[in-house]
Amino acid sequence: MKKLIYSFLFLGAITALGGCKEDSYEDLIPEQYDKILYLKTYGQQTIELFDDGSQVDYSLTVVKTGSNPAATAQAQVKIMSQAEVDKDARYQGNNYKVLSSACYTYKSEPLELTSADAYKQVKMKLSPAKILEEIAETKDENPNYVYIIPFRLSSPNDQVNQDKKDLILKLNVTKLSIYFKKGSQMVNLNTVTGDEWAFEAGMAMVSGVQNTWNFTAQIEVDRSDEALNAYNTANGTAYLMTPEAAIVNINEGVFEAGNNEAAAAIRIRRAGLAKGYTYLVPLKLKPITEIETISVSEKLHYIILEYPLDPEADRIELTTESFFDVYGWHISNDYGNLIDNNNETHFETQYWAITGNTTYGTPLDVRIGKEVHSVMFEYITRGGGNTNPQDISLWASNDDEVTTNSESARWFKLGDVSGVPARYEAHKKYSSKVFVSSQPFKYIRIAVKTGNEPVDGTGTAGGCWGMAELKIWAN
Repeated sequence: MKKLIYSFLFLGAITALGGCKEDSYEDLIPEQYDKILYLKTYGQQTIELFDDGSQVDYSLTVVKTGSNPAATAQAQVKIMSQAEVDKDARYQGNNYKVLSSACYTYKSEPLELTSADAYKQVKMKLSPAKILEEIAETKDENPNYVYIIPFRLSSPNDQVNQDKKDLILKLNVTKLSIYFKKGSQMVNLNTVTGDEWAFEAGMAMVSGVQNTWNFTAQIEVDRSDEALNAYNTANGTAYLMTPEAAIVNINEGVFEAGNNEAAAAIRIRRAGLAKGYTYLVPLKLKPITEIETISVSEKLHYIILEYPLDPEADRIELTTESFFDVYGWHISNDYGNLIDNNNETHFETQYWAITGNTTYGTPLDVRIGKEVHSVMFEYITRGGGNTNPQDISLWASNDDEVTTNSESARWFKLGDVSGVPARYEAHKKYSSKVFVSSQPFKYIRIAVKTGNEPVDGTGTAGGCWGMAELKIWAN
């Protein structure tokens, strides 16, 4: 009997609801839900902050709804502690780190929502500088920390929507700074005209912020060994620092309010550079003195100045008179074979006598015809390749004595020659690196210690070396 009565009551309730089409939604909310409170922004929110030295305003909105919009309500928004966040199962495993009250200004006070209030805001001030400090102090504890300010809405008397009562505010703070737009630029000085050039280094404000300041950004050449070595090590190069004598002047970049980009410039003169080198100009940003809150990136901008020997202008016109033999170890009339553009002919040292010494082997000496500081050479191996030169070093001199005195000590070493073709590699072209010297020179010695066997005075009478063609560039 009771089941039957309950069924009739249930059907009556459905009939009553079905007949209320003109009633508002609020009228259908049970009386105990005449007012419901929730956060307009809830769940998670990430905001990007920039540390320009000022505080940032932030506000949350508490919304009142329900069946009786005219009802009053009380609410409070507090910031949860680290312990509360850690205890809440919903937030466990997220590496949340609650920022301390030093990072913001906020007072949790009761909110009174009157009959006229559909919502009410609570306000706070965030301090990006303090947030950055706290991150720096605690990041070593856990590099995966997610820094947050966790809000929770509550009410002593009124209903709170449980799905919309919390806000996890995630904070990403970027230091206001400027940086070089590009990491490097490369210029071949043989392709540019004139004796001086201006190279620009573009700079920009960190993305996401609009520049509202007028200030200048200065650059300077970082002449430290660390800057040069770090680049060469990272890139497998052996570039040289650009000499101070090559720097004419440096102009600062000017940032104007509303413009997030600027360019500084450095002027370089050809006269301070020597051909055959590749120079590095590591530029760094100097601290901004006008606005202390704008920092500068530590990343450098590299200008790479390639100054190779010119394949036409710097080629030495060799003749048979360019070569000389103070030891008498060469074969007469073979010099012409080195410059006849014929790979089927070749130059060769004597193979019927023991030649050479332990310092220079059996060398090929060449007159450059002018004072130079850099040199490179290219040769083609002879047919068969059985006497290809090995164990080669390059020497230089600026003293005429070396053309007549085999005992002269006026030679200085430019360096060892590496990567040459192996024995029996026929008609193989080899190009040396550019050898450079701070001392001028007008003679070079291609010192060869091994051919088909040692030619340094320790071999047999059958030892010799040879090549088909030779070219030299110098400046």
